Amino acid sequence: MVSQIRITARDGTPLLLRPLVPQDERALRDAIESFSKRTRYLRFFTGAQTVPDHIIHRLAGVDGACHLAWAAIDESDGAGKIIGAVHAIREDRDATSAEFAIGLVDQWHSKGISRLLIALLASEALEAGITNFTADVLWDNRPGRLLMKALGATSNGSDVQSVGFRIKLEDTLATLRATKLGPAMDTVLGALDAGSLVTDAA
Repeated sequence: MVSQIRITARDGTPLLLRPLVPQDERALRDAIESFSKRTRYLRFFTGAQTVPDHIIHRLAGVDGACHLAWAAIDESDGAGKIIGAVHAIREDRDATSAEFAIGLVDQWHSKGISRLLIALLASEALEAGITNFTADVLWDNRPGRLLMKALGATSNGSDVQSVGFRIKLEDTLATLRATKLGPAMDTVLGALDAGSLVTDAA
């Protein structure tokens, strides 16, 4: 499985994509604390000024089996700031379905980072025996619902607040391969195909 990939974002920013680890808790907290009130609401279903410590700790509690996660890190200034992360959390090692979540700092919305991280997470999840993700998206979150549609997700029910989605990972990876998403995605998919441990791309 790929362990890290360096890419260049559309605006020229050098980014490192790698698995999130528990030692990233501080950087993850900093990223979440930088969210705007609306982004925090869409991600956590609450507009509270701060996200509770236990939630941050849970998001950083990656174990490589029941909790998988990937992060995108801005390497432009050496500070190692996390700009986004995706998570898949399942109840036990034998479960084939996992709860999916994604969060990006505001200035990185709509720049293609989500799909790069999702491709990496989906590939790792398949290797771990996970075949599908589930996700709840607020009705207010139109970009989130459009992302689910772009990934080929199907609705599995809704209520007055949110709609539930089911993401079949093999289908999602096939969709990402069939969609021309630019050099960064080509690099990610190429690394996954090659099983490269480390990939650097300009």
